[in-house]
Amino acid sequence: MNIAGYKRDAELFLHKRDKEYYLHFSGQKDSLNISKINDEYSHLFSRENVNCLKDLKDKSTGWQKKKAASLLKFCIEGYIEAQTKNLVDKIAEDEAGAKIFIDGKEVPFRYSEILLANESDRGRRNAIDDKRNKVAAEYLNGDLYKYLSTIHKQAVDLGFSSYSELFSYLKEENFSSLQAGMEKLLIETQDLYENRFGDLMQKELNIPLTGSRRSDFAFIKRAKKYDKFFKKDKLVPVFKDTLSEMGIDIYKYTNIYIDVEERENKSPRAFCCTPNVPSEIYLVVMPSGGQDDFEALLHEGGHALHFGSTGANLDFEYRYLGDNAVTEGYAFCMEQLMQNRRWLIDFLKMDKDTAGEFVYFSNLLKLWFCRRYAGKLKYELILHDGKPIEGKESVYKEILSAVNLMEYPEENYLRDVDDGFYCTNYIRAWIFQAQLKEYMHDKFGYDWYRKKKAGSFLRELWSYGQKYSAEEVLSQLGFDKMNIDCLVNSLIDEIKSF
Repeated sequence: MNIAGYKRDAELFLHKRDKEYYLHFSGQKDSLNISKINDEYSHLFSRENVNCLKDLKDKSTGWQKKKAASLLKFCIEGYIEAQTKNLVDKIAEDEAGAKIFIDGKEVPFRYSEILLANESDRGRRNAIDDKRNKVAAEYLNGDLYKYLSTIHKQAVDLGFSSYSELFSYLKEENFSSLQAGMEKLLIETQDLYENRFGDLMQKELNIPLTGSRRSDFAFIKRAKKYDKFFKKDKLVPVFKDTLSEMGIDIYKYTNIYIDVEERENKSPRAFCCTPNVPSEIYLVVMPSGGQDDFEALLHEGGHALHFGSTGANLDFEYRYLGDNAVTEGYAFCMEQLMQNRRWLIDFLKMDKDTAGEFVYFSNLLKLWFCRRYAGKLKYELILHDGKPIEGKESVYKEILSAVNLMEYPEENYLRDVDDGFYCTNYIRAWIFQAQLKEYMHDKFGYDWYRKKKAGSFLRELWSYGQKYSAEEVLSQLGFDKMNIDCLVNSLIDEIKSF
């Protein structure tokens, strides 16, 4: 097997694929033609290449073994995707083309998520949510079921007992150990979450937490009362000014394209696309108004800065592949400025009391998400356990409703799933970021965002791409291990300090 040629073609494949993703999910292109790109590069994902790379990984040591492991994961993911390429295109196109009627007007399904988050009337919000759930059940779940059934079969064909076992092997992660850590988080934050988030729900919506729906959270998170501080026209300037304080001139990053245009079919979920690392990076946000826009831009901006600062001379594996908990951790590092009182005062001109109140609110949202992802991991381990999918919609509703103490709709049991156990990247990234925050506060102070040395420190970390795992980065910073207690204690301390 010609490894150099394989990596060259793999980079060309990722360039075309990510550019296609960008154009479609940014709302500039209705169709998604991943199948055509997969056909063009089908030679990358042959069973023969899977076997060769597995053999290379088994025989290699040190850095060569690490690079072989990254290539093997890339190859197997591509091999599985090749079996589902037409379904992937169809699911994306069906979602982009789906419509619901609101007040007699036809509204794109994707855009309806933004309307739901902005709807203050609970009855109307529930009606929008019900219509969205109906679209999922009647138009999307059939193909999603076929998709998941196919990838489950491919995992078994590759010699694994389940999709869960396959990705535990590919990611070199102990899912059971990670789940145990998140169960600890659930137990230790249960009373705090129930009391404090319950108070928030009662105060803002005048309903008990246990009587709420997931769609109620969407409105709570929208946080309209803070809109005067989070104006759309300040979104990009605040991001650029923040970086400038750290000595990072975003205007010199001509490789990063910031797309904040509003388009009807643009995905409501902010994202970063990396067709060429580090020379062509897209930072994409669909403005919906308010604090969510700023949080999204900071998070995806963290990704963009990471990949846009990655050394151009690094090997392909370190620029494009590796441990995605690292880039998610850097994204959370920027996002957590939304929980920094001084930053809110300095850049958004909040008064001290409002800043303190908002930090408390923002930390409650973070706790909600951490608990949600504990539930997602638990559910996805069951969904992908090698047993039939039938009947797991009730498992989804039961688990997710229990961790957030609000009703999740069964209809989303197949939509609310990310490929390749990506949920573990977020979980590990939260732990990674909690420890990185501790390090940066000790070294640069609470107002690290004003320190040029902090900017230089981050640029150095970013320059390594994903050469090192999250655990390896923490080890270089003096930590013994990735420690769930650091995340748990940080959440509890921040919320109780208000």
